[in-house]
Amino acid sequence: MLQSPSGPIVETWVRVRFAETDAMGVVYHTNYIIWFEVGRGAYWRALCADVSGASADAGSFPVAAVEAHYHAPARYGDLVTIRTWVQEMRSRSVTFAYECRLASAGQRLAVGRTTHLFLDAQGHARRLPEGIRLALLGRQRA
Repeated sequence: MLQSPSGPIVETWVRVRFAETDAMGVVYHTNYIIWFEVGRGAYWRALCADVSGASADAGSFPVAAVEAHYHAPARYGDLVTIRTWVQEMRSRSVTFAYECRLASAGQRLAVGRTTHLFLDAQGHARRLPEGIRLALLGRQRA
């Protein structure tokens, strides 16, 4: 596992499927947002032992904001590395950062971030539980 100034970096991979491409064989831009979610899921699995148990204990983390910047195209059949890390953690929110690169050449395809609010069962914003906070920073498992 790699390390960023704010904690661990988790890597996962996706192979570009035909359904993710447009008529020119290039990955359609919204698929990168889906890949960010794939990366976030890998991050949870790597650092929070049991994703379903961790999210059940933690409440929910809906997306409050998403941002993506595109640098180069991926094409059908390419293997893409998705790197995910916690960019910022506030009392009630977490911002994950992502970088998608071609696995073979290391070329940067896209970067982005998503900000998630922690909501309790009634849908109210609450402080992140300390166990989840520490797990997301790689300091303990949830």
